[in-house]
This record gives sequence, C-alpha cells and structure tokens, in this order.
Amino acid sequence: MIKILIIFLVLVGGFFLGPLLQGHQGSAVFEFARYRVSMSFYSFIILELIGLLCLYLIYCFFNKIFNSKTALGNWLRLKSPQKSIKRLEQAQMLLLEGDYQQAAKLFIKSAKGAKNTTLSYLLAAQTQIDNNEFIKANQSLEQAARNCQPKALFAFQLVQIRLQLKNREYAAARITLDQLLNEKPRHAEVLKLADQLYYEMSDYQAIIDLLPAMYKAKVYSESQLDLFKQTAYIGRIEQLATNSDVQTLVKWWNSQPRAILNNITYQKAMANYLQQLGQDSEANKLSKSIGKLEAKERT
Repeated sequence: MIKILIIFLVLVGGFFLGPLLQGHQGSAVFEFARYRVSMSFYSFIILELIGLLCLYLIYCFFNKIFNSKTALGNWLRLKSPQKSIKRLEQAQMLLLEGDYQQAAKLFIKSAKGAKNTTLSYLLAAQTQIDNNEFIKANQSLEQAARNCQPKALFAFQLVQIRLQLKNREYAAARITLDQLLNEKPRHAEVLKLADQLYYEMSDYQAIIDLLPAMYKAKVYSESQLDLFKQTAYIGRIEQLATNSDVQTLVKWWNSQPRAILNNITYQKAMANYLQQLGQDSEANKLSKSIGKLEAKERT
C-alpha cells in the first residue's frame, strides 16, 4: 500500500512540477449541477494530496481496528471464537460421518477466530491427506507453519511426514524421522511411520534395527510384529544374495542372534539362496540343521 502511494505521488509530482517550472501552473475546472468551480492546477494538486493523505490515514485507522485482537476487531473480521468452536465441532462430526471434503473446509474456516490456528490447519491437512487431496493438504500445512508454536511442532512434523510418505518424498521424510527417532525413540506413531517409510524404501535392515523398539512399545500386536519381522529378514536375505557377494551374506547371517539362526523359516531362505549362489556346502549344513529342528518339533 505504501509503495503504491509513493509511486502515485511521484507521478502526480511530475505533472505538477512540469508546468510549474515553465511558469504555467494551468487551471482545473469542475462543473456539477449548477455550480462551477475553478482553481489553479497548483491548488488542485494540493487538495488532491491532502485527500490522499486523509484516505491513507483512514485506511491505517481501520486496518488497525480490523487486525486488532479485541472483540470489535473479531466482530468486524467476522472472526468469533464461538463460531470457531462451533465450526470445529461440526467438522469433527462430519469427519466421523466420512464427509472429508466438507470437514476439511470447516476446519479451515474454524481457523478464523480460533485461539490455536495451527490446530485447525493441521486437522484440515490430516483430513485432506486421508482423502488423498495432497495439494490442498500441502496448502493447509503451509498455513499451519506460519503460526506454529514449539508445543505444536511435533504434531506438525507427524502430519508433514504422512504427507511426504503419500507423495513418496522419502528422503525428506527420513531426515525428519531420524531426528524424531533420536528424540522420541519409543513413541508409537514415530515408530509406525518409520516402519512404513523403511518398508516402502525396501530398507529391511533398518526395519530389523527398529523391531526391538517396536516390540517394547507394543506398536502392533505380537503376531503382527512377528509377521513384519519375518518379512524383513527374508527381504534382507534376498537383498544381500542379489546385490552383494556371498561372503557379505554369510558374514551378515553369522552376526545375527541365536534365535534368528535357529529359526527354520530363515534357515530355509538362507539355504535356498546359498544353493543358488553355488555354496552347496554351506547350504547342506543349513539343510542338516533344518532337519534336526524339524525332527525336534515332531517329537
């Protein structure tokens, strides 16, 4: 606004100084109804400048009122805390009913007049993520970031990571997740998101390293974690057998805990890949161990 005013004044000053320097002030004549008003161009410019100054002062006055956090300012901006609370409640109800689009709209509207605008925008962003509206979710996150306080930073980071996972921005998500794992190593949601990220990146070793914390935090049921564990170990064995030399695979296998080494499922996977890699002697050793374990189970 100030820049526009300065540019306009410079232009008007040019019109004024040109004739003045030549000794010709010019004249301005206005006719309305039966009245005729004439004045010098110099007087017209002065009146115009005074009028612009008055308009600018009026603008500043009302701008200050509209942006104030008083009851009058909230009323003039149609930002009522009570309306905000009602919209928030309506949005939560719509969310439960499955109307994600309308819920997100009300969450955004509830930010007007809300004491915690970050919360409203984060709820909108999460709703939009659940509804696969990723562009809108990013816009809501940008709004949330503008007034995000330290106490809301953790929630903001979680919502941001969820959006990054949906957009397959794995590198950016991993940077934040690694930081959160250091700060909150047993937080269930952090562990869930980390597990999801590592799985989508096929980083099975990272999942294996994460599993002890997931068991302690009881992120999932034990049967689910056992299934994830099996998927991670078999996936890691396959990766090493495909992308590394045999010695790396054997060294990794020998470094695993005894419970893993004595697991029939993992032994079968190792024996199969060792045989494919031409390591018949190692594969036969595992096959004998598998036979002994199966015999114990039958007895």
